[in-house]
Amino acid sequence: MSPSKLLSRWGLLIVFAVVFGAFSAWIPQRFPTSGNVQDILTSQPPGIFIAFAAMLVLLVGEFDLSIGASLGVSQYLVLKLITHYGLSWPVAILVTLAVCAAIGLANAAAVVGLGINSFIATIGIATILEGLTQWISNGNSPIFGGAPHGFTTLAQTKAGVVLPVYYALAAAILLWVLLEFTVIGRQMRATGANRNAARLSGIRTGRARTIAFVLAALLAGIGGILVTAQVGAADATSGPDFLLPAYAAAFLGATAIRPGFFNVWGTTIAIFLVAVGITGLQLKGVESWVTPVFNGSVLLLAVAVSNFTVMQGLLERGRDVLGMRRVVRTPPTDGPVS
Repeated sequence: MSPSKLLSRWGLLIVFAVVFGAFSAWIPQRFPTSGNVQDILTSQPPGIFIAFAAMLVLLVGEFDLSIGASLGVSQYLVLKLITHYGLSWPVAILVTLAVCAAIGLANAAAVVGLGINSFIATIGIATILEGLTQWISNGNSPIFGGAPHGFTTLAQTKAGVVLPVYYALAAAILLWVLLEFTVIGRQMRATGANRNAARLSGIRTGRARTIAFVLAALLAGIGGILVTAQVGAADATSGPDFLLPAYAAAFLGATAIRPGFFNVWGTTIAIFLVAVGITGLQLKGVESWVTPVFNGSVLLLAVAVSNFTVMQGLLERGRDVLGMRRVVRTPPTDGPVS
């Protein structure tokens, strides 16, 4: 593999190391500590799940702007079902995930069934969800306390690391296997690469997109449940804050590991890169407005770099094809064939 391809594949990991090293040198007493690293790991699992949700829908060539609202619904609904309706926490989790699956199906019905542009359809679904969340929360009233011990142990610490980190790792492995080694995963990639060509080759592109929307909503729902398990409380307004970093991570992740393609491990590296940047700025004492500016800037940069990576890949494949045509060509004949 050429040095340029190596840099393209592993460049994001190098950037992560450089950013971490820069903040470690800038804030040596507070940043490169085991406590800070543990805080970063502890805070990221919900963001990882929703970033995976964004990645899956982008993979099939669509957008889902309702994943933030889905996270908000799930993290509030699961605790309300426990504290106000007396459901056991396992049943409350199952009901919440069923609601999230229904949200994914609603997105699929609007986009795949009715043919509405995914950007518009999922904004509409997100707006509906925000209204429903206000309704079930009595005007965005938070729930403090009431989470049973069994529920909060889902986020307890084992071997110095909170359990949601292990859940996120397990989800990453499962998604990697799904996308790289299964028929449906290859069909999802083909649908996103060229939907018309995939349909002509016999792939059920509608099914692939539907699966992506449902899985995205379920992943966002799991992220919301983990938020509630970690803090033991529910805030109906927190979901949309996860949306922008999720898409920043998904686009930034498409520049690494498999450059030009949305992928699991690139997204995972990207979410921690964004987290390290935000944590470093916060430890340095920057004002609160810097965080959304940082997230927005990372998203714009990620999309720009991702587009550049795709164009570079297309140019390289084009040069390879032209080179093959020059090598494999018909030799001239010495004269007319009798």
